[in-house]
Amino acid sequence: MKSALDTALIFLSKRALTHYELKMRLEKKGYAEDEISEAMERVEGWGYINDQAYALFFSQSKLSIWSRKRVQQELLRRGINSSIIENVLDQVFKAEQELSQCLNLAQKMWSQEAQRWETSHQFKKTYAKIPRELFLKQKIGQKLAQKGYPLYVIHQVLEEASRWD
Repeated sequence: MKSALDTALIFLSKRALTHYELKMRLEKKGYAEDEISEAMERVEGWGYINDQAYALFFSQSKLSIWSRKRVQQELLRRGINSSIIENVLDQVFKAEQELSQCLNLAQKMWSQEAQRWETSHQFKKTYAKIPRELFLKQKIGQKLAQKGYPLYVIHQVLEEASRWD
């Protein structure tokens, strides 16, 4: 059987992991707590695990497709300390940047949903009584909320939506 250190190195050779993720994977493999602790100390000492750098890289890579809130939730789920997350997000995300990002995404969604409306939705009996613009705003608002954008940003974006046609 491989040691916890060997297994940790194999995991880390495939992709970067947070301290929490690596520890959970080693526990799942059935290694003893002291062996896991020793392996974790060694890989941290070698610089193979760095939650600060991981959070920074992850945030930068998701900047164009996710909201600040979504990135924050994802980093928390991966076991990164909330103080590290706040520090990194303050470096990477700017409030006006999130608004412009949301606006660009909403414009793309508007054209896609408008095409869907023209081809199929307008002929469905359940949608027949809903005006096109209201339908599109509802659809886009839901999608933006699922992506984690704050409601005040979504409202600002949807106010501009009436000018897109």
